[in-house]
Amino acid sequence: MQGEFFNVSKNQLFVLMLLLLFVTIAIPFNLINPSPSAAAQELTREMTNWDMINYNQYGTGNNPQSIINTENAADLQMKWVFPYPPSSYPKINGAIKTYAGSGSPALIVDGITYSATNQRALLAIDAETGKLIWNEVVNYDNDETIKQYPHVKGMLPHTHAVNYYDDKGIIIPSFQSCQIDGHDSLVGDVVFQVLELCGTEEEAKAWGNNGYYASIGTHPPQFFEDIMVVPVMGSSGNGGRSFIAGYDVSDMDNPTRVWQTFLVPPSDGDPEWALHECDKGWFFSFPEWQESGRLAVPCGEVQSDCLDCLMNDWINPKSSRGYLHTASTIATIWGHYLIDQETGIVYLGTGESGPYPNAARRPGVNLYGSSIVALDSRTGEFVWWYQSLPHDMWDYDCSWNAVLGEVNGKKAIFKGCKNGFLYALDAATGEPFWIFNPPSLWQPQPGMAYPDPKNLDDLTREWPTSHVGELNFLSANYAGQLEADIAYDNNRIYVGSYNMPVMVSSPEFPNDFGNQLVMTPTNHPTNSTIYAIDSNTGEIIWEFFIDGAGFRGGLTVSGGVLYIPSGDGYLYLLNSETGELILKKAFGTGLWTQITIGADASDNMKVFVQTGGQSIASWGPTGIPGALIALGLPDETAISNELVVAAPADPAAPAAPADPAAPGEERIVEVEVEKIVETETIKTQTIISPLSYLMIIISFIILVISATLFVTSGNWKFGS
Repeated sequence: MQGEFFNVSKNQLFVLMLLLLFVTIAIPFNLINPSPSAAAQELTREMTNWDMINYNQYGTGNNPQSIINTENAADLQMKWVFPYPPSSYPKINGAIKTYAGSGSPALIVDGITYSATNQRALLAIDAETGKLIWNEVVNYDNDETIKQYPHVKGMLPHTHAVNYYDDKGIIIPSFQSCQIDGHDSLVGDVVFQVLELCGTEEEAKAWGNNGYYASIGTHPPQFFEDIMVVPVMGSSGNGGRSFIAGYDVSDMDNPTRVWQTFLVPPSDGDPEWALHECDKGWFFSFPEWQESGRLAVPCGEVQSDCLDCLMNDWINPKSSRGYLHTASTIATIWGHYLIDQETGIVYLGTGESGPYPNAARRPGVNLYGSSIVALDSRTGEFVWWYQSLPHDMWDYDCSWNAVLGEVNGKKAIFKGCKNGFLYALDAATGEPFWIFNPPSLWQPQPGMAYPDPKNLDDLTREWPTSHVGELNFLSANYAGQLEADIAYDNNRIYVGSYNMPVMVSSPEFPNDFGNQLVMTPTNHPTNSTIYAIDSNTGEIIWEFFIDGAGFRGGLTVSGGVLYIPSGDGYLYLLNSETGELILKKAFGTGLWTQITIGADASDNMKVFVQTGGQSIASWGPTGIPGALIALGLPDETAISNELVVAAPADPAAPAAPADPAAPGEERIVEVEVEKIVETETIKTQTIISPLSYLMIIISFIILVISATLFVTSGNWKFGS
């Protein structure tokens, strides 16, 4: 019929109205979660979990997820805060204190977050809600430990890392004293132990020791097939021959040591000890590198040019106080080490030589100190070594993490050292592909010339002075250097360097072990620079400058976003390809622990931030109780964009419940949330725009009309 649009029955109109109602209601609910790419990626275990301190066994610090990405990372909001109790430990030597919190990144495994505190507690926390699942506390008695292990010193609570081992279902923290405890990941019970890593007192003496071992844990062990590789460190300032050992764990109830490789010579060692290692290693010669661009000097070349440079290396002299053992913090392994699961080669970095400050007490190159070392995990035999600083006088060690990656298709080890250099080494031979020297770092000050491994005078030098109050040098430990874990993805290495100088003086030695330093602030500016480096060439792709803050927390990359925890209390998020700033978020306290990324039980990706746990006040603002903070993309509700740190309701509350939660039992931690960035009150609000409200009203009107028409019989004509 001319002029008629169409005829509509009651039932047809009702269906039409319901369809319109569905559409109009769906729109505002879609606006509640506007984050792009929320379902753009099918999650795998590699994306939902963060198993080790640097993500995986190869130390990449790179979660391959892309749900949180450059397009939506600026929308990250706080989801929950889990507070750690205040520290109950006193300052050490009046300067260093173990603060509340954790010095190790959180793990995320199958929807559970694991964290080890500096109070020697291992916690399992629901990644979705922030509620405590179980808590295992080490009831540590310092006096009893000293009685049990008189050859063990240094009982400072300290947590470097926590690792999860998927094939074994266990969590291993790093805060035990000369032992390993493996915890069941679901209930927290200790299900695996290795005791007396440092040996008995009699064994330690048989190993050529006149010093002590340290109770401070290094990073947790690594596994290759049925071999567990674990380092044991000499005590700082108290000697002890550092070593690395392999245990057969085919029977987890009866682990057996199958090899032991010492990283320092015996106290009554062979004067030609270093000569025997020449065919396996390389030296970094700073003078030759500056003059000719040469990347490495073969050890055999040093032997031919200066035989005495490798003779009597670390042979211990006598002193007026009796026997002097120079193996103080020698070649200690602090950082995350790697095992290539194809070759079985373990890669590790070692600490500085000791004692310091007076390096004249340890003539020679001091082999394996401040070095990068490759061992066969099956036998403990050296494959190669590369010494980044022969005869280290300034604590320029290589103890931070390594990354196993590629340079132009060949396996490579990327390693940053505290001398400020980033090394790319052939994973098979140790020969360098390239060496990166950050242009932002201050070079050695007068009197800090690097020793030449072929110059005997350099290898017998001592510091300018060793008297109370006299200024010696700009400390390597706090001057310009690279001292943080690195990250790797898409043929790029991300590295953070910083300048944070203090002047160091050394008092008269209270004993023959030394290691007594006095640090004095300087007027030199503090700053940091983050670099993206082409892994094939060692060339700079981009750089990002942070003024007024030291960087030490380690870098994380994921979804095209680089996460930078900074000493100024901010978390910086950069586009990893361009270096452009995406977000700068304040936490009110210095950040010095890596960011980790994983999914909760509902597959919501989260970013986990540790606050507190710092041991040296100069890294940034302090005084904020430690906490684990979870960030996530917006959902039906969101908390105000300002971040908070939570403190326990009762500051005097114990570190944790004395008894662990029963299996399946959930403990809820009640806290009072304290705003620290602004004075504005935090409000919970629903994210629905005014337009969304309007569409809901329209939908309701349509619903009323539909209902009215439904109770009316007959058909209706529209048009004329």
